[in-house]
Amino acid sequence: MNQRSAVVLLNLGGPDSLDAVRPFLYNLFSDPDIFKLPLARLTQKPFASLVSRRRAPEAAKGYAAIGGKSPLLENTQAQARALQQVLDNAGAPIDVHVCMRYWHPMAPAVVAELKRRGYQRVVLLPLYPQYSVTTTGSSVHAFEHECARQRYRPQVRLVRQWYDEPNYQDAIVRTLKNELARFPDPRPGHVELLLSAHGLPRKIVDRGDPYEQQIVATADAVRAKLAWPNVTLCYQSRVGPLEWLKPYTDEVIREKARAGVGQLLVYPIAFVSDHVETLYELGITYAAIARECGIEHYRVAPALNADPGLIAALRDCVMRECR
Repeated sequence: MNQRSAVVLLNLGGPDSLDAVRPFLYNLFSDPDIFKLPLARLTQKPFASLVSRRRAPEAAKGYAAIGGKSPLLENTQAQARALQQVLDNAGAPIDVHVCMRYWHPMAPAVVAELKRRGYQRVVLLPLYPQYSVTTTGSSVHAFEHECARQRYRPQVRLVRQWYDEPNYQDAIVRTLKNELARFPDPRPGHVELLLSAHGLPRKIVDRGDPYEQQIVATADAVRAKLAWPNVTLCYQSRVGPLEWLKPYTDEVIREKARAGVGQLLVYPIAFVSDHVETLYELGITYAAIARECGIEHYRVAPALNADPGLIAALRDCVMRECR
């Protein structure tokens, strides 16, 4: 029996090559926590096969533009190493592991490793500060399903959300102040700040998902700490015909341009790791929109990645659960 505890960092995952884009998308569209279909046992896999085949070519363009793969695993592993270091420095008998939802290492392999090493206590720590059934909920369901399938019965504790961690919010504020200094006119009143969160279909929120409420709370806290006059919360990455959370980031960029904004700073408020939606969607696609609309100075602040403030927030979450 292993007397140490295991912390499992849960994240989305991303393709590690262009050839992996389509199977990654297949895994994503096979997820019933996101795509709830009638007669799911019969329809989920054909749906996933069709949509992933149609979307893979366009999605591959984004990954090709940022180096031919997603950097999400490497960024998550760097966070895991940094968290392991601070836990070791504190003398905590805790080992940090990484588990991705839609690409490797996924729950079957991770659960098998935890079982092999005999951990009796497992803390699930999603790298999603705000809870949604489509992110944290899905990852936890997949992990629990594998535990049941492999007859592994540790004591499992979940950090459900941590958007209100002071170290996390302070790290965002420091990042934004550093980025502000890079503008030609770095006065806060002369730069528009967009806090861009990943979108979610409105119908999921209407069913009681707390994601929007927690995103708003995160944005309000950051806005209060900054005390900048021009801060807008908006939502990116919508797909399909459904109504998603509004306002949409691309539409807000156009509105700001029409209002004469010349300096625009964008921060990915729902992401703690840079990946295709920060590097390509915000950093390339939306940057092109800004240029076309006449915004002269457009910057995307980096996600926190292995920022010490983020790692301190993760440490605090872990230590509370492992007391």
